[in-house]
Amino acid sequence: MRKLILILVLAFSIMGQSAYYRLGYGDIYPTTDPLGSSLGHGVVALEDSGHVTIHNPAALSGSSRIHFGASLGSEFRSIDDVVSNNTRLENIFFTFPVGSRLGMSFGTHAITDFASDYESTLEMGSISEQSSGGIWDFHLGLGVTVSPSMKLGIKLHKFQGQLRREIILLTDDVAEMYVIKGNVSGNSIEGGIISNVREKVSLGLTVNFPFDKPTLSGRDSLSGSAVYSEISEGMDAWPSTIKFGVIYHHSKTTNFMAGIAQQLFNDSGFADARVFALPTGWKTVPVASFQLSMQKLPRERTSRSWTNRAGWQAGVSIKNYYLSPASENMIYEYALITGVNLGLRNGRSLFEISGEMGSRGGDESLPDELFARVKFGIQINDTWFKKAKRR
Repeated sequence: MRKLILILVLAFSIMGQSAYYRLGYGDIYPTTDPLGSSLGHGVVALEDSGHVTIHNPAALSGSSRIHFGASLGSEFRSIDDVVSNNTRLENIFFTFPVGSRLGMSFGTHAITDFASDYESTLEMGSISEQSSGGIWDFHLGLGVTVSPSMKLGIKLHKFQGQLRREIILLTDDVAEMYVIKGNVSGNSIEGGIISNVREKVSLGLTVNFPFDKPTLSGRDSLSGSAVYSEISEGMDAWPSTIKFGVIYHHSKTTNFMAGIAQQLFNDSGFADARVFALPTGWKTVPVASFQLSMQKLPRERTSRSWTNRAGWQAGVSIKNYYLSPASENMIYEYALITGVNLGLRNGRSLFEISGEMGSRGGDESLPDELFARVKFGIQINDTWFKKAKRR
């Protein structure tokens, strides 16, 4: 037991060492489930009656059963010889039909992480910083079929999160710890559309606009004393997000996808920030993201052979980071994405796993960082809870 406790302490002590997590908000709106992680933003155009998607609220109208889904994610990051890991529950959702043309969903997923742990040596001592917490997105979606070739959707998002940041200053004769802690809240609205162009092409578009950008409300205090100041800091750099996907249905079991996304940040979003202030010269820049992928659907979802019930997808992804250093050189992220899924013969469950490997960095910016992300998910539908008819 003592060895187990030591391993857990060491694991948490190195978690979140990514230099990119220390700046700003970390990764905003990451893919939190295996399907989106292995297909890219082209997934916003996907309709699949055997695989419910919550990436575009317009797709909810195609749900004919009650579905429950959940996913776990584990991310490994490496800079030089330092490897860190962050494993967490990332996504939970329910979808259900409302009549023949409407579908609804509700759930939650993680959208950013504040985890970081750093220490710097000074002439008279050292200063260390440790942050924990993150923001979760609680959402309620509605999708409707307008016509055989057109579906619309809307989704309301509620941001809730926490931040705790400890700054410890050690000198020859004094040790002081400053603590910043507070709650984060905000709101956004998302609209979506899916359109079928002829028989072979599907288009999907989503726009997520934060009409009430997240605000951190809390205290900045000197640990061990009654001295503190109230904090109310708006995260004005929080982005609006646009995603566009195109699917070419090559055959009954083969799809080719292209996805594009744009995140628009307020250039002066960190100008007056106290908690999320950037180093001198750093600034926010729009994020452009692009993916190409290929999807192979199961040949027969109720086949006796598991190979016929399995599907897979693979592709490539490129995007830039939302912060830029004083050198104005962009920080790019390149990745290979892939995933597999397997359904039970009775059609009651679908198991998924995805993998993503890549690198992030840029000339004269932060150190090059290698990363690997693994996500495992499951979907079950309401046939689990229905009694089988017996003759």
